[in-house]
Amino acid sequence: FLSRFLWDGCRDYAAELSIPAITDFWNAVDVSNVRHDMKNNLKEGIRILIQHWHPGVCSGGGDDADMTCIEQNSAEAGLTLVPLHLHAPMMVLVRLPDHLSGRIDLNNNDRKTSTDAKRVQDYLYSRNCEVPVKCVRGVLFCRVSCHLYNTAEDFDRLGRIALEIP
Repeated sequence: FLSRFLWDGCRDYAAELSIPAITDFWNAVDVSNVRHDMKNNLKEGIRILIQHWHPGVCSGGGDDADMTCIEQNSAEAGLTLVPLHLHAPMMVLVRLPDHLSGRIDLNNNDRKTSTDAKRVQDYLYSRNCEVPVKCVRGVLFCRVSCHLYNTAEDFDRLGRIALEIP
């Protein structure tokens, strides 16, 4: 009788059988090096998005955003939800361009909603760009994350596509 309820569901053991290969990979690349690279790639991604979406902020008059300025002032300038030293190592919320994000000033009528976030996220998805868009206190942010497979070109593409949203 009880044997009818002991069915484990899936008989595909491929995931379990791949554990030795996964362990060999992580030992070969050294996890601490991967974490370091991911953190640096995310910082570069943040710099690229801020350069696209908020030109002139932390640029010192030039075209390139200065990472030191971004690290020190991103939350105060409303570019990220929290200061970079407090966010998760591989993930951050970056405010969308002004024409999409709404205003940070709470006394205005340009507050965004979750419906606005979904509209932006759906547009990005339709352009083969998968990124969550979150509405926090009436302001829209992209939740960007970075792993081994993400490149500066991915962030550049996201930055350009978001600027095309009507």
